[in-house]
Amino acid sequence: MEEQTKKSPMEAFTDLMMKFSGPVAKFAELPAIQAVQNGLIAVMPLIIIGSLFLIIALLGTDAIGGVVLLPFISPFTEKLLVMNSLTMSFLSAYCAVAIPMSYAEKLGENQKTCGVLGLAIFFVFTLNGVVDGQISVTAFSATGLFAVIISSLLGVRLYKLVTDRNITIKMPESVPPAIGNAFTSLIPFAVVLTVCWFIRTLLDFDLVAFLTTALTPLVSAADNMGVYVLDRTVSALLWSVGLHGDNMWTTPIFQPFTLMWTEENAAAMAAGQALPHIWTNSGIDRISTWPALVWPLIFLMVTSKVKYLRTLGWACLPAAVFTIVEPVIFGLPVALNPFLIIPFIIIALVSAVFSYGFFALGLCAKFFVTMPWATPPFILGPLGTGDFRALIVTAGCFIIGLLIYIPFWRMFEKHLLEEEEKKAAKKAARKAAREAAKLQGDAASGIEAK
Repeated sequence: MEEQTKKSPMEAFTDLMMKFSGPVAKFAELPAIQAVQNGLIAVMPLIIIGSLFLIIALLGTDAIGGVVLLPFISPFTEKLLVMNSLTMSFLSAYCAVAIPMSYAEKLGENQKTCGVLGLAIFFVFTLNGVVDGQISVTAFSATGLFAVIISSLLGVRLYKLVTDRNITIKMPESVPPAIGNAFTSLIPFAVVLTVCWFIRTLLDFDLVAFLTTALTPLVSAADNMGVYVLDRTVSALLWSVGLHGDNMWTTPIFQPFTLMWTEENAAAMAAGQALPHIWTNSGIDRISTWPALVWPLIFLMVTSKVKYLRTLGWACLPAAVFTIVEPVIFGLPVALNPFLIIPFIIIALVSAVFSYGFFALGLCAKFFVTMPWATPPFILGPLGTGDFRALIVTAGCFIIGLLIYIPFWRMFEKHLLEEEEKKAAKKAARKAAREAAKLQGDAASGIEAK
């Protein structure tokens, strides 16, 4: 029996990461998790619009840098903040429609019907006690987000349980589909809403308050350097073996937290209070991660001695400015590259410590808005924080990445140059062989002619 071939360190690392990524991928592909992700993505335009209104409103105050940048906006500040309240401060209410619709799509149920049901469930669970029966609008903000997630998933699942058992009102085929669907949903709606009403009123169980109390220690503890560095490092590990680390790890696990922290920072900023959170949605990670991991590689490529690397670098540059990094990760490639994986992971860790520490030390104002994910980091930082010192983070992370990459890049480049020389030598040898064969053929032809 032949002895089993010993695996190289790179092969062993790849096998380890594949074992780790398997459960992560399965978790990210769960219908409930995907429904939450898609629901949160669906409300993102409203959050971005609310953020823009908040930025414009603050330009008419001295909240940014202690200077009123646009005095003519000052009379309209309160009116502009109303739009911020109706968007970012209603995050949970919008998610109460978007998440059930997304989950219904995954389960094969009617999306509109489940969207309406999700909103009704949310209203039932936000009743302010049994006595007054009023709805508590405080839960409409990010405060009620976890309650929305749980009630939406359970409500739609219960709705499907009833419909799968055909506990519905059957209408004749001649009835228009829209009307028929309304009557078909009547009994499932009654079952689901009755259960929710029973829990909230007869049992007097406040789901929002319970989850707020239960999760407050977890949420508060999650916004720290250790968890943030872990997130950035694990995401980089997944990217390094060709998996989308942000979609598989960061988004499903941390996005509900970061959205909530963004809304709380926005509310604090509008109220003129200290911002409580450092880690927000599309915040420090967007101005630090890819400027550290990819931008230095673009610089090294466009200045490389290897011709195809220069061409690839210029081709990837426009997309990389907007943090579209797949052309570099998979085109260079970085993924499964024995020369670049180690610095890639080290840079992710070091840049995470640097960026979080920079904000934790109060060297820059914190993020209080969400901008589109493709906003260039050198624009995102000043706009998202109202502080131009955010540019230091982006520049610092670029320098960190460049310094760590350089020794590894030189080895990588030397390897490619040696490969090019070998190919050129082989090409020259083949050409010489062809010419020699041709000369021999011509000589043979001359002898025969004589």
